[in-house]
Amino acid sequence: MIMLHDYRVRQRDLLLDIARALTEQLDLSEVLRRVLEASASMLAGEIGLIVLSDAQDRLQIHAAFGVDNQNLPAFQDILDDFEAFGFNAERLNLRTRQIAKRLRIPLRQVIALPMTIMDEPLGLILVFRTFSGMTSLDDRQILQSFADQAAIAVHNARLFAAVTHEKQRLAVILETAAMALCCWMATGASAALTVPWRK
Repeated sequence: MIMLHDYRVRQRDLLLDIARALTEQLDLSEVLRRVLEASASMLAGEIGLIVLSDAQDRLQIHAAFGVDNQNLPAFQDILDDFEAFGFNAERLNLRTRQIAKRLRIPLRQVIALPMTIMDEPLGLILVFRTFSGMTSLDDRQILQSFADQAAIAVHNARLFAAVTHEKQRLAVILETAAMALCCWMATGASAALTVPWRK
């Protein structure tokens, strides 16, 4: 009973840490790192990845846990499978074992958590384990809340980037218009000054 209580306290602490990361306005990479570490901790995962869809709907790795950067390309097969076949546990676990053999890491199972906001898929949290096993409904709900928090962070970051880009575009338009107006006014004033001399 004490162990269960400690586990629930751990779940609460992880959620609070992620909530703080969102309210502290940390950069996106830091929020994703905390979400990924919390997810890997909950699932006793050896390796974790957060992958996001880019403008061409290609999955790209944006955060990693438990794996060196030089080994990240080995996980591309799993991302390609997601793009081609969607979620298929049998295929994903087969790919996981192939990657494990290549990297010499005893991985046996991958758990995928979708990141969506307003029914729009943004990416996935992937946690790789050295054992196979089921997760409880309570754990899945907590883990999905981690994924939802990550999706909110990604959505907000993309909105901010879009607004910033639009502000920069408008600033260029206004600056160009102001320069054109100044040139027109200077040309008009010069013409007005030269007219009497022509008479």
